[in-house]
Amino acid sequence: MADVAISIVATVVERLVGPAIREGKCVLCVNKFIGDLENEKKELVFERDNLLVRVEQAKHRTEEIEIPVGKWIDNVNNLLEEVDDLEQRMRENTSCFQGRCPTWKRYRLCKQTVKKIEAIRKFKGTSNIKPFSHRAPLPGIKLQSSEDFTYFESTKVASSQLLEALRDEDIYMIGVYGMGGTGKTALVTEVGKKVEASNVFDKTILITVSQTPNIRDIQGKIADVLNMKLEEESDEGRAQRLWLSLKEKKRILVIVDDLWREFDLNDVGIRLDNDNKGAWKILATTRNQHVCDLMHCQKKIHLGLLDEDESWSLFRKHAHIDENFPKSLDGVPQKVCMECKGLPIAIKAVGSSLKGKSNAEWKVAFHRLRNSETIDDKEEGVGVALSCLKLSYDYLSNKEKLVFLMCSMFPEDYKISVEDMIRYAVGLGLGQGFSLESARDEIEAMINRLLESCLLMHTGESKEYVKMHDTVRDTALWIAKRSDNNKIVVNVDKPISTLEMDDSIRDCFALSSWYLEQDKKFHQLHAPNLEILLLHSRRWRWKCFDLSRATFQGIKGLKVFSLINNAYGNPPLYLPSSTHSLTNLRTLRLNGFKNLGNTSFLGSLTRLEVLDLQHCILEELPNEIGKLERLKLLDLSFCVFLQENYNGAIGKCSQLEELYASKCMPKEYICQCVMDIITLPMLQRFVICTDLNRDFAKTSRHLEVMDFNISNLKDSKKNLLQMAETIHLIHLHGGCKNIIQDMIKVMRGTSCFTSLCLEGCPEIEYIVNTTSDSEVAFLVPKLVELVLLELENLEELCRGPPQQVLSFFERLEKLEIQQCLKLHNIFPQECNLQNLKILKITNSMFGEALFSISVAQSLQQLEVLEVSQCDELKLIIAIGSEHGSNSGNEIFQTDLKGSHFVMSRLKKLQISNCRKLESILPICCVEGLAPLEEIEIIQAPQLKLVFGECDHQNHPSHQYRNKNLHPHLKRLKLTDLDNLIGICPEKNCENWPSSIVLIVEKCPKLSASWIATLAGSDDGEKVFKVAKMTLRGFSELSRISRVGPSPRHILSLHCLQSLAVSSCKNLRSLFSMEIHKSLPELTSFRVYNCDELEQIIEENEELVSNTEVCFPKLTDIRIVNCKKMKSLFSVAMIRMLPKLSTLEISEVTQLEEVFKGENTINDIEIELVNLSSIQLHKLPCFVDICKGFKLRTAKIKHVDIVECPKIAPSLREIQVQLEESGDRSRK
Repeated sequence: MADVAISIVATVVERLVGPAIREGKCVLCVNKFIGDLENEKKELVFERDNLLVRVEQAKHRTEEIEIPVGKWIDNVNNLLEEVDDLEQRMRENTSCFQGRCPTWKRYRLCKQTVKKIEAIRKFKGTSNIKPFSHRAPLPGIKLQSSEDFTYFESTKVASSQLLEALRDEDIYMIGVYGMGGTGKTALVTEVGKKVEASNVFDKTILITVSQTPNIRDIQGKIADVLNMKLEEESDEGRAQRLWLSLKEKKRILVIVDDLWREFDLNDVGIRLDNDNKGAWKILATTRNQHVCDLMHCQKKIHLGLLDEDESWSLFRKHAHIDENFPKSLDGVPQKVCMECKGLPIAIKAVGSSLKGKSNAEWKVAFHRLRNSETIDDKEEGVGVALSCLKLSYDYLSNKEKLVFLMCSMFPEDYKISVEDMIRYAVGLGLGQGFSLESARDEIEAMINRLLESCLLMHTGESKEYVKMHDTVRDTALWIAKRSDNNKIVVNVDKPISTLEMDDSIRDCFALSSWYLEQDKKFHQLHAPNLEILLLHSRRWRWKCFDLSRATFQGIKGLKVFSLINNAYGNPPLYLPSSTHSLTNLRTLRLNGFKNLGNTSFLGSLTRLEVLDLQHCILEELPNEIGKLERLKLLDLSFCVFLQENYNGAIGKCSQLEELYASKCMPKEYICQCVMDIITLPMLQRFVICTDLNRDFAKTSRHLEVMDFNISNLKDSKKNLLQMAETIHLIHLHGGCKNIIQDMIKVMRGTSCFTSLCLEGCPEIEYIVNTTSDSEVAFLVPKLVELVLLELENLEELCRGPPQQVLSFFERLEKLEIQQCLKLHNIFPQECNLQNLKILKITNSMFGEALFSISVAQSLQQLEVLEVSQCDELKLIIAIGSEHGSNSGNEIFQTDLKGSHFVMSRLKKLQISNCRKLESILPICCVEGLAPLEEIEIIQAPQLKLVFGECDHQNHPSHQYRNKNLHPHLKRLKLTDLDNLIGICPEKNCENWPSSIVLIVEKCPKLSASWIATLAGSDDGEKVFKVAKMTLRGFSELSRISRVGPSPRHILSLHCLQSLAVSSCKNLRSLFSMEIHKSLPELTSFRVYNCDELEQIIEENEELVSNTEVCFPKLTDIRIVNCKKMKSLFSVAMIRMLPKLSTLEISEVTQLEEVFKGENTINDIEIELVNLSSIQLHKLPCFVDICKGFKLRTAKIKHVDIVECPKIAPSLREIQVQLEESGDRSRK
């Protein structure tokens, strides 16, 4: 019995004393735990920041980040936020650790500290997630330009019919037909963009078929849109692969543009069957209604010609006719317009051609149109189009006509490179007798003239490419066919050898072939008049490109020869020995090949002016180019040289005017070239670089060299530094302490550069160090852009007497400084930055203030100001003394003459990681910042007001109370600002505008009333426009829609499209039913770590029953780690979510169902018509979408259920069915 008693006592003692001992140890080791927590936190922050750098690099490569990576970052951020909260509580309870609190309270804080240390350690070392990222899908139809599209009554009717047909589930084949040039492509593109934006379809694919369909090319374009690679060799295999990818999409719109005959969509991988008819739609455009019948179109929509008023409106727009102009010509312009017969493309071309013409020319044009020859063509309206476009052609000069005809040599809808056209035109002698620079200007002017005449058009936003409308191209080929000297043959569907046999090319001036297969029967071309020969290969893989058996004896007059391999890989190229005979050749392009074989033929091409070898793999640069005495342009971009030692061939090209060597490998090869190139007397344009990502590389004279010894240039009379417009010097050495003076010495006092980038050059101490009487402005008269990266020993930008160095700053338009840790004084006291537009400073130690008052007053052109990782920075503008020192006072204490004195054109203000920053600008400066579009402030823990108080004597803040501040503000982001209490003084807040994007994170002292100010409330007359809102770490908020008791606290969310809320500890609901009409645009909301959140909508049953659609556009919902939620909505809300497609819920431990409802009758269905994806993770209490109801959704394609033990069998069954279906598809 005694033993039992002793045992019981021992157990009790163990259980009582053990915890006490552990508690005592915990309390005694508190300092160690705090230190461990801080160290572990720093290491995790470092790991997270490295991952964020990788994320930014991936985004720069246009890649999308994998979901696990984003979740890791979110989870780490949430954990770090919890650690911050714990550290804050520990700071607030410092007395506890000095023995002034109960032991249990100390123990609890210690225990929480240990748990956080353990949690951090679980994440450390786990950031190397694979796969990390994937290629972002191409924008597809979204990228199509809409600037020239005009809705007339006829297009409105057709558009309405199209949209109605696309919504009809019984219709899956739709045809739009009409004459060429009526705007069919523009119409279906606009409609496609509209339905894709409204999520009617999962994917919209636009393919162009044209008269000679290129199956492989069409398949490639579909694969691009689907973000996949096709590796199959056969067209049939590629079609099957596309089908397997497409069938995973539930809703697809395929726009098949420019059909000329019946086309089997199965050939490209688009297969309609009973399972996808209705969900998949095919929209075809054609000129012939009969084609619609052949394609079995259930709905045929005719796009007709414009009526008289519509025609005249369009004609006036393109001819620039004012109200009085027609009267002076007695109605001739209207008559000219009527001759265009309502055809839009003819109206645009004729109107543009006659823009600015004299009265006599208008009358001649009308006479020509009225008496034009009748064109016999079976297709309706073609004659009208050709006659009108022919008139525009007749107004061109002879050289412009030739360039116009040359543009028809490319396939339909082809993106024509302007640079390629220039090189071809030079080969034809269009710029003969001039320098290459003058010839380039002249040819660019011709292309611009064709664009102005609507005979060419730009592709999207890029000005580097143009294209021809197919009707214009038909006109060009029709004109060329009837020409005596400019006959053109474009071959896309047959071997060239067949053209030889039927004499199609005997008299032609130009031949282009885009035939995919290698033509082994091709032996010779007999075309004595041939001047242009373009051969393009786009075959997936060639083992070799063999022309060795062919002969060029029959085309000795050839002036332009282009042989381009655009396919994957670099096949060897074998040219015939008769290539020597092409002595009239002026432009030669051999792109994308490996091993050009015997290049001795180059020495025979004595008239060659342009040699383009882009993307070739060569043993070495052909020595024969040194014999080409007329060579003006050499392009070696993206070439790989197998021999590392440069052979000096370029230096022998004494007439070379343009040299391009971008991203050549190895890099050392280019550095060796530089010393040789300096001897070229005629060189005018060059781009020599290893990295084209920076803006300053996009210029005509760019030089980038790495590991270069500048002293090697001291003995040269002429060098590239003298000629370069932009210079990028990496790891420069050889005596460059005072870089500008050292550069000027080797330039012999001559400098033309406008941009200078210096990177990783440890010898540099000063950019300018003037000890003589010479003015800096004389040394570098054109320098406007200066980029300084990682110059570890740089001490000053300018050193010397003020009168000699201040002028250096006056011309600067862009200044970027990154990681120059010894640079302490950037801007001298009196320097003038009157032209500075962009200023970016990162990781620098320049002191407490960025600008003195006088310097700030000169910043009248500044548009972008970015400052980051400047740990000593307290003020943007020095205040408190005339010497620009920082007094630490936030009040602006200088006598200013006006409120518009600083940065009146600033558009972007971005400040991050400036831990001592106290003030940015006083409110008296804000009125002058009307253009401001973006404000981003991150991690400035000392900042209280973004725009602070003014000196009350000289500039009282209340005088700005009625000023409309920042009317153009689009984006406002405030993150990690521990002491921020407002954007500006409270008395000025009423005039603060709403931005389109609002992000406020971890600003614990910012009041909820400021949220109402920033997002906008229904009280007052201000226009609110917030479309994207992110709120994080607001403990005051209990509701998003109403942040306080007064009407000014009810948020106006009319434009809100996206909402993200996290770590708002007292948030109980997002919205109230009263504001449902304020959410017509909301498409998604995400909620994370809101412990008190109980419901999405604070529901009123009476309002629910009387409310129409509450969220008409809501598609995505994501809820993570909200402990108290038992349901999201009432069952009555189902009908208010017509567009809901994605539902993701994780770690909501009390959640039982999504829609709360009571049902005692089995098998009653609820329907979410567009729900396609459900993800449910770690929901221990979750049962069903709506308990007692059966879910019905026709479009579900993804269900992911993890750790949901109570889940209903019906949801499990859906998941299993989808997984089995996916397995069958993969097999």
